[in-house]
Amino acid sequence: MNKRFNFEDNIFIILMRLRMIRDIIILDPEPDLFLEKILDDIHFTDHLLRILLEYIQENDRLIARDELLNQLSKTEGQFSQLIRDFLGHDGNISVREIAPVSEKLLVLRNSSMERHNTLEELCHKAGIGPDNATVSFDEINELLKAL
Repeated sequence: MNKRFNFEDNIFIILMRLRMIRDIIILDPEPDLFLEKILDDIHFTDHLLRILLEYIQENDRLIARDELLNQLSKTEGQFSQLIRDFLGHDGNISVREIAPVSEKLLVLRNSSMERHNTLEELCHKAGIGPDNATVSFDEINELLKAL
């Protein structure tokens, strides 16, 4: 993997993918056409979140690391919520009756919850509370320009 990448852009893309998956589920399309793609997207998103967590754990001297931890934690929470919503969905694309799919989604949800707990622990160690407003690097630069 490239040693330098834009963490914020990756988070943004993941959030857009989560929105797309959520919208597809809400629209309730034909499962024969979309279920496999939704599951692929969920697995891919899980993979991306795992990679980003590993990256942030390995790089404790990142600029604006606290903000990145906070963003990743919120994104992980949204991913976990998406899986919960999908498991509870009653429309055309319902996975309740498909035991192997439900079991895989439960494993992914548990994995997501573990990552979220890890991120919360990292945030706590860094002194970042869930409601603490963090000032971004760009905001600091703007404030310094005013001086």
